[in-house]
Amino acid sequence: MKRILSVTVGLALLAGFLLLFGAARAQDAKKWSDLKGRIIWGDKNIPGRKPIDAIKTHQDKNHCLSKGAVLDEEWVVNAKNKGLKWTFVWLQAKDKSPLPIHPDLNNIKQKQVVMDQPCCMFVPHALGMRQGQILLAKNSAPIPHNFKYTTGDGTGGNPLLPPKGSFAIKGLEADPFPVIVNCGIHPWMKAWIRVFDHPYFAVTDENGAFTIPKAPAGNYQLMIWHGSGGWSGGAAGRNGQPIVIKGGGETDLGNLEYKKPKN
Repeated sequence: MKRILSVTVGLALLAGFLLLFGAARAQDAKKWSDLKGRIIWGDKNIPGRKPIDAIKTHQDKNHCLSKGAVLDEEWVVNAKNKGLKWTFVWLQAKDKSPLPIHPDLNNIKQKQVVMDQPCCMFVPHALGMRQGQILLAKNSAPIPHNFKYTTGDGTGGNPLLPPKGSFAIKGLEADPFPVIVNCGIHPWMKAWIRVFDHPYFAVTDENGAFTIPKAPAGNYQLMIWHGSGGWSGGAAGRNGQPIVIKGGGETDLGNLEYKKPKN
């Protein structure tokens, strides 16, 4: 009888613990949300991509054109849905204070990110990374490249990458300015890197879509920046766009226009 009573009490305590634990987790889930949206071209005229003429007379043209014409990446806009590729988006507090970070994202799980040069263009053209990650500059091509990177304060490096070579770049720090990447051997090549001290950033895909998992609920600024045009809307876009992230589940911002600055 005592054994039955003991088991019953134990089960009751366990059930109570699980109930409290579940309630605590549900309450904690309300502090975070998966943020998603889509950056679309904000003009009625959709820019087309053109072949890069400089390749036609370059000594490496046979390799560069081995997979077909190489198109410029100034503006990559999906003609079907106006999605703008290669746009950086990230969160910022209105007072620029540090963002709350979900416990699952405190530690950096992916220690290394890669930017390659397989066929006379940087892949990817735009890359976001966290401070503390290692950037692997890679050359999977059968021809030499170099990887000139310039940080916001004008420093950087310019390692030569032989065919199938690579170079690990450590110590890149979060900066309000992007890292500019060039290849001196192939001067049309250009790419952008942004380094953040938090995990709440993304680069848009071929449909202009982005997802930022486990973002903090509340009122924030969504920063929108593209390498070819800078801030959406020009100088006024430096402060970002106010958004409200709803706690729990998912917050879908829908379509957000990238407003190309006037020349």
